[in-house]
Amino acid sequence: MKRRPREGPVLPPFTRLVTLCDVEIDIAKEPLPHGVTVRVQVRLSGRESSRLFLSGDSLIQLPLDGALAETGGAPLPRTSIYLSELVGTRRGITRAFGDEASADSFAAAVRTQLANTLEAS
Repeated sequence: MKRRPREGPVLPPFTRLVTLCDVEIDIAKEPLPHGVTVRVQVRLSGRESSRLFLSGDSLIQLPLDGALAETGGAPLPRTSIYLSELVGTRRGITRAFGDEASADSFAAAVRTQLANTLEAS
């Protein structure tokens, strides 16, 4: 039996549509008395979580340039986190910076890594 092509929009090869309900990346900055806090949260739909599991987990680098020392936390700051771990945290991760430029640099670096990783999965 001959298969008929599916009707709908014709997409160029290797194009994948991702709806906003599949992946949500939330990167927010909040001012502190002596710096800026950046919070990173990622939420995936069940479908995207399955794709992440099947394609393998990715390690997201967390730049330390300009970061303030954590009080009451681990003696060494984290320099990376697995994407599945980030997705599994309700509050995401938070890092404090001494200046706005360092916070912006951190946010841009993490956003780029997340976008590239989720696009590749």
